Amino acid sequence: MNYAEYKLDIKNSDQIQTFLTTTKDCDCGSVLGKKYSDDSTEPDWKKEKKKLERKRFSKRRIELLLEQKLKEFKERNSDELKAEQKESKNWTEFLNDKRLKNKINEIGILFHQFSGELQNEEIKIESQKTISVDKIDTDFLKNIKENELNWIKI
Repeated sequence: MNYAEYKLDIKNSDQIQTFLTTTKDCDCGSVLGKKYSDDSTEPDWKKEKKKLERKRFSKRRIELLLEQKLKEFKERNSDELKAEQKESKNWTEFLNDKRLKNKINEIGILFHQFSGELQNEEIKIESQKTISVDKIDTDFLKNIKENELNWIKI
């Protein structure tokens, strides 16, 4: 995995905080913070139907097109759900790894959308919270807010 070390100054903290982040791979579509960046909401099927009616398609053709779009939507959501579950499993396995537990008491997860190169990025932590590792699940990961530092007690 490619990563870069990033020192972050946190107010009221006398400890050096080191963060690792991916450098070359895009994490778009990650389960982290997905609730706030997800575009997989179900289309407005009535609106879709009206668009097709304005194009003067036959009723049968409209039905077929809507059926096809619904099938594609369900398949895409099914694939996304599988990917979310796999990524969530990877996170929980990593956070529960005994080798990690032997070295540290807590680890932080910060979701941040970079706008440029890492060395030029200014990251401002807007809030912090602490959660036990046994509470980590897909919903928690999806609900991480951008620039919210989540301390995980190992």
